[in-house]
Amino acid sequence: MTVSAKAVEITPWKQEVVSEVAEMLERYPVVGVLDITDLPAAQFQKMRQRLRGQAEIRVVKNTLIEIALEQVAQKKDPKLKELASHLLGQSAVIFTHMNPFRLSKILDASKIGAPAKPGVKAQKDIVIPAGETDFAPGPVVGELQRAGIKARIQAGKVVILEDCPILKRGDTITKEVADALAKFGIQPLELGLKLRATYEGGMVFSGEVLEIDEGKVIAQLQEAGISALNLTLNLNYPTPMTIGMMIVKASAAAQNLALNACLPISQVMPSLLARARAEMLGLAVAVGTKNPGALDEELRGILGITPPVGPKPGEKPMEEKPKEEQKEGK
Repeated sequence: MTVSAKAVEITPWKQEVVSEVAEMLERYPVVGVLDITDLPAAQFQKMRQRLRGQAEIRVVKNTLIEIALEQVAQKKDPKLKELASHLLGQSAVIFTHMNPFRLSKILDASKIGAPAKPGVKAQKDIVIPAGETDFAPGPVVGELQRAGIKARIQAGKVVILEDCPILKRGDTITKEVADALAKFGIQPLELGLKLRATYEGGMVFSGEVLEIDEGKVIAQLQEAGISALNLTLNLNYPTPMTIGMMIVKASAAAQNLALNACLPISQVMPSLLARARAEMLGLAVAVGTKNPGALDEELRGILGITPPVGPKPGEKPMEEKPKEEQKEGK
């Protein structure tokens, strides 16, 4: 529920805070609402130092931030008032010249792991892998089993029998699960500054929109680029990216046409001669199979055909005796 500036009594010190926030709202092009719930003071100060020179953070009461948003929205952009709906619980305001997506990436990369706490929602899926552990046999087996982990003592070691999905994102962490995760040294929680929403150029982006998977986006862009390239090639639409490939394609098509039409041009003459030679050799094989003597010595050598056996020079060919004489000779 939003609070009107009239509904809040503005004391001098509060007015000074509102004026400071309003001045920064006017000066910076990008404004965000941060969730600082349960964030340790030490971690918060580290984040402030890391962002020094890139962004400014102000921790102010939500009602005062809302008053400043109302005042500046009337002069700068009515869209700024939408940030007021994200002022829930412990909040802070961040001011920067950075792109909101880059800001979200920096904040996300600065998060640190923290031990599980009973009653807190899990921020990601947690799976305990199957295999041997370093735990000594004893009560730890029962503790793991109470947390939903299938454990057993085998050959004097505590063994996890199968992969156990102990937590899913959004699940409420129980004491048993928190104790089990602590034994494995798993820190399922992440502490850091979380963007609830940001304003830039007349638009308000929710924190979920800003959390993008860069690898996935890059893969999608690559796929879109390939699809666009294929489309322009199929349409024969010349662009700086496709003109080179279109010329190569046209050149190949022209050469195929000249080859099929047997046009004696320099680009296809080697192919025409190679085809003619292949056809000649094929004809020679067909002829040489039936009558080797019809081929000259060079062709027979190329094809590996044995020349026909004839009489030696100066030697008369042997006359074949009649069959009757051959019988009498026997």
